[in-house]
Amino acid sequence: MSRPTTTPSIPSAPPVPKPVRRQPRWRLAAVAAALLLCAAPVASAAPGTADGHPPAHDGAPLYISDYADNTVLRLPPGGGAPVTVAASGLTRPTGMTLDASGDLYIADTGNNRVVVVPGDGGPQTVVPTTGLSRPIGLALNAAGDLYIADSFNDRVVKVPADGSGQVTVPTSGLLHPDGLALDRAGNLFVADFVNDRVVKVPADGGPQTTVPTTGLSQPTGLAFGRGGDLFVSDSGNDRVVRLPAGGGPQRTVPATGLNSPYGLAFDPAGALYIADFNNDRVVQLPVRGGQRTVPVAGLRTPVGLAVPSEREGY
Repeated sequence: MSRPTTTPSIPSAPPVPKPVRRQPRWRLAAVAAALLLCAAPVASAAPGTADGHPPAHDGAPLYISDYADNTVLRLPPGGGAPVTVAASGLTRPTGMTLDASGDLYIADTGNNRVVVVPGDGGPQTVVPTTGLSRPIGLALNAAGDLYIADSFNDRVVKVPADGSGQVTVPTSGLLHPDGLALDRAGNLFVADFVNDRVVKVPADGGPQTTVPTTGLSQPTGLAFGRGGDLFVSDSGNDRVVRLPAGGGPQRTVPATGLNSPYGLAFDPAGALYIADFNNDRVVQLPVRGGQRTVPVAGLRTPVGLAVPSEREGY
């Protein structure tokens, strides 16, 4: 099946249903309509529960991009009621990342831009980019260089911290790249959504390689845990998989009832958070085991998650 030759415009009035499960490999059309092309709002979810145990977040806030409501929420450390981040003009926010100063970067997907909300309460700014089309995944390296999955342009771009200007990361064959993650060595990992794979772009400029996986279907979110294990939201299979850093066998993370999982994040205690897109919730998997729903009322298709980077990993 051939890909569209033009980038569809953002629909403004007709509601578009959420993705229907178990469609053929090119379920991309449904996901793109609901996620990348900025679908109209869908039905609100009931308030979440925490099975009697509110998530702790252990000293770090949890940020959630609430895609259908065009907002980003901040859950305070230790729990408590979420607050809306003071980001103006967002349309279908998706990926997020935080820098060392606490500045929050948000992929404002519907507006084809990335915005920054300063941690000190200063005014919102827009990252200087050129020609973005449906940006989704974001990642920052130790030097402060920003990587953006420029999804509808089938590329990843880098915005250097020194202000020297946007460049395109050398990759090959990407089709709607989605989540991004950097390992401790600065190697870039890209969820190559349509190609059902994750690729690695070495920090030293070496050739792109494909990460060994089994049976991925439309991968989305990426995150690194303890010891460098890579976690992947395998959205087409309604699961999250774990790829050991040492090259051991792939494992499925013990999370139940997921429906198109998206963003991933870890808190300082090592708990894993999963944006459960089609279930309108975020789930928490504590290190000690079990599964909880983060108590956030009225989420509608959460996509991105972010926690300050000082964390142990899962």
